[in-house]
Amino acid sequence: MDTDNVEEALSEPLLNELPAGEELSGDLPPAYSELGSDANPERRESKCSVFGKIPTIAYILVSILVFIIILFLTAGLLPPSTDIPPEYNDTNHTSNYLPPLLFKKLLNDTESSGPKGIHISLTESPTAIHIQFSTANIGKPVVEIAERDNPTEAKKFDGKSITYQLSDMCVKDQSADSIKNFIPPGQLHTIKVTDLKVNTEYVYRAGISFGQGIRWSEYVNFWTSKPPGFTPPSSKNNSSKPAITFLAYGDQGVANGTITDCPRRDGAGAGQNVTRLITSLSLNHTVDSVHIIGDLSYADGNTHIWDQYMNMIEPFASRIPTMVAAGNHEYDYTSGDGSKKDGSGVKTNETFHPSWGGNGFSDEGGECGVPFAKRFAAPNNGNSVFWYSYEQSLVHTIVLSSEHNMTDGSDQYKFLEKDLSGINRTITPWVVVEMHRPMYNSVTYWTQDSIGIAMRYEIEELLHLHRVDLVMSGHHHAYLRSCDGLYQEKCSNGGPQYVTIGTGGGPLDCSITLITDHYTKVFDKTHFGVGRVSVYNVSALHFEFVALGEEVVDDFWLLRQRN
Repeated sequence: MDTDNVEEALSEPLLNELPAGEELSGDLPPAYSELGSDANPERRESKCSVFGKIPTIAYILVSILVFIIILFLTAGLLPPSTDIPPEYNDTNHTSNYLPPLLFKKLLNDTESSGPKGIHISLTESPTAIHIQFSTANIGKPVVEIAERDNPTEAKKFDGKSITYQLSDMCVKDQSADSIKNFIPPGQLHTIKVTDLKVNTEYVYRAGISFGQGIRWSEYVNFWTSKPPGFTPPSSKNNSSKPAITFLAYGDQGVANGTITDCPRRDGAGAGQNVTRLITSLSLNHTVDSVHIIGDLSYADGNTHIWDQYMNMIEPFASRIPTMVAAGNHEYDYTSGDGSKKDGSGVKTNETFHPSWGGNGFSDEGGECGVPFAKRFAAPNNGNSVFWYSYEQSLVHTIVLSSEHNMTDGSDQYKFLEKDLSGINRTITPWVVVEMHRPMYNSVTYWTQDSIGIAMRYEIEELLHLHRVDLVMSGHHHAYLRSCDGLYQEKCSNGGPQYVTIGTGGGPLDCSITLITDHYTKVFDKTHFGVGRVSVYNVSALHFEFVALGEEVVDDFWLLRQRN
């Protein structure tokens, strides 16, 4: 890439000069600790003591008796052993993976009954946010929130609670793990917080009300979204600071094993390591959102793995809006009365199974999108979390489902066509499309290649017509970058830049060979990591593939001349 071209693009006029929210650092002001605080010493001080006037010997005897009773009752409630069984003690499982019985014990533990798996996501408005979490017990979900600059003026919001049972999913095989290991997920809570200021730092805590009080989470801070068209102020009509930065990746999982034929044998715990990477990259408000492009937990019907996954990503997902796309492991099924149970509302007995898909659309535990749709929220402008769009700063992002019908005339095709036609490119000049399966790839999986080719027949013309800039996918556990302007297999032909970023933690495709397609510029199957997209102005976008250890393995610029 010509350095002069990049510098020229970075000096392009900004769209407008909206004021930026001032970034704060350091400790919270003293008043912050008073936000809904129960730290009053009088509240903590005991009003009476049961044993205050009992003689010492009686006190000891009563204490021993109470201890014996508790020990006897506990022995009958706990499983024989909390040790992880041998089948979970090999290199194919990480330390944060728990077998069903042990996880069930911890889920119902009194100390674990507060909010877990807290995560936030964008809505159709930059002045609102979804806050979601789960609890083991039934109660009224609440959120207490205030501006960080003004923490004493807190507001409370309540929300809705749902759950699901094994009977709600499309499980066909009665011997499947999803049946043997099913554990009810408890209560899944969603609270929509409204009337927020854009690009402003807030603090919040989530809670569950049991009638006699509220069990609160720790305080968490986050920034609201930058509104469409936002650019950072600049005194010289250019900016060295991005208008927006977001991270993208797919194929993470919880229990990922070491692949012995990989040059880099760090597969065990890679999903957790990618979480740590994202958490580190997003310090000091350097990331505006995180995009997970399908195959999140790999629960495949083992619902307790979803709980573990949500807890695993909480360190960043509770602070940064996290947007998701459906992958084959969230949705695909082959039977199980999907006409009544399908999480996306599709009225057929099985998911999309075109003849050209071969065995590429197989059964993935019969979840049929139910846990996925109940655990995440999205803007209300498409089909729940399966296809939708949103805007941040200079970017319009469209999320699609590669697991659903995209043919001309389908519901998803109509949504895409309408959404692309309605974008105001003077406000959001950059258009990004995300879907789990890639349209272009260069790996030796014919069934997967045929699906990509079919998707090109279905929607490539739309992407070309509306000048989509960047298409990102996962599915293949590797990093792949095409040439820019790819359309009808020709580079510099007016099409998007394609990137596959399925490096979130799932075992890398180390044994897969590469087809030498002329449009493939970079192919990396040895690094776990995420894509970091930084949009500077209407003309310049910078993409980096950031591997574990914050090593930038590959990067490129997209430079656009806007009319």
